[in-house]
Amino acid sequence: MVWPTGKTLKNHRYTIQETLGQGRFSVTYLAKDAKNNNHLVVIKTAKDVFFPNQFQQLQESLSKEAVKLAKCNHPHIVEVKETFYEGNIYCIVMKYISGKTLDKRDNKIVLEKEALNYIQQIGNALIEVHHHQLLHRDIRPGNIIIRTGKPEAVLIDFGLALNFDHELTKTRTEELAQGFAAIECYYRDGERKAYTDIYSLGATLYELLTGTTPVSAIERKLENKPLSPPKSLNSAISDRTNNAILKAMELEASDRPQTVQDWLKLLGLSIPKGGKTSSNPGFSINWTLVWAGVAAIATLLTALGVPQMVEKWLTPQQTPTGSPSASPSSKP
Repeated sequence: MVWPTGKTLKNHRYTIQETLGQGRFSVTYLAKDAKNNNHLVVIKTAKDVFFPNQFQQLQESLSKEAVKLAKCNHPHIVEVKETFYEGNIYCIVMKYISGKTLDKRDNKIVLEKEALNYIQQIGNALIEVHHHQLLHRDIRPGNIIIRTGKPEAVLIDFGLALNFDHELTKTRTEELAQGFAAIECYYRDGERKAYTDIYSLGATLYELLTGTTPVSAIERKLENKPLSPPKSLNSAISDRTNNAILKAMELEASDRPQTVQDWLKLLGLSIPKGGKTSSNPGFSINWTLVWAGVAAIATLLTALGVPQMVEKWLTPQQTPTGSPSASPSSKP
């Protein structure tokens, strides 16, 4: 079910303006927030196209990922504002960002200095993401938005549903962004780590500098199609950047840089002090949102008949300062 324009959510607080997009697992809407001067927000929900128990599992996955993403407080990561239920549909409310995604950029080929500026910003954002044991899983020009009037890149539309633990999600590949997905994404037992996002970020830089989508990893692997060095398509690309892109896009994960920090160094770009983001010194975890997400997970677990786990998750652990400790971790 896709909600129509004009539908109101959360006791008429949010009003759907339009459907921004649909994936196999989720729907994204643009909405107005009546409690905040009708400012625009983005609302993401699970797509109820599965059997009831599968739909509940997908919503549980979305809930867990939203709680984790809420901890990634960074100027180049889309902000999660709140989560709530509309009927039996779990909703994630994210900040709306005015701008244009890089796949809709005005110039097909971006100057190297400009492209590297965006890559450094997104790279620093990924360091924060990976620090919280998360992966983005879907880095490509269409998921990077440039703020209106500012040379600032923001990473959007995390692959929240890609944690859905069902065989179909691991064997079907139509959700993969061809040319940007690493080879391990095509295999059910492929291990995905930081190097998976590094491949996609390298492929994104390749596309920005050449105006050409790189040949897909699966074609390179199974059909021996070569990956043309980006410099062969744009002679203005520096040797250093050319080599760093090729290193990020190695087919074998072990041949790629294992951390974003390592890859940024290959590009000659600076990294945050200590390998962590420091551009937002006021960082703090929104505990209200975190525990709201935990409560949502508990509701789903109750529906699945796991009361003991629910009781454990709903018993807050206290830190020395009296604030709840972090919610139980789950694998990304």
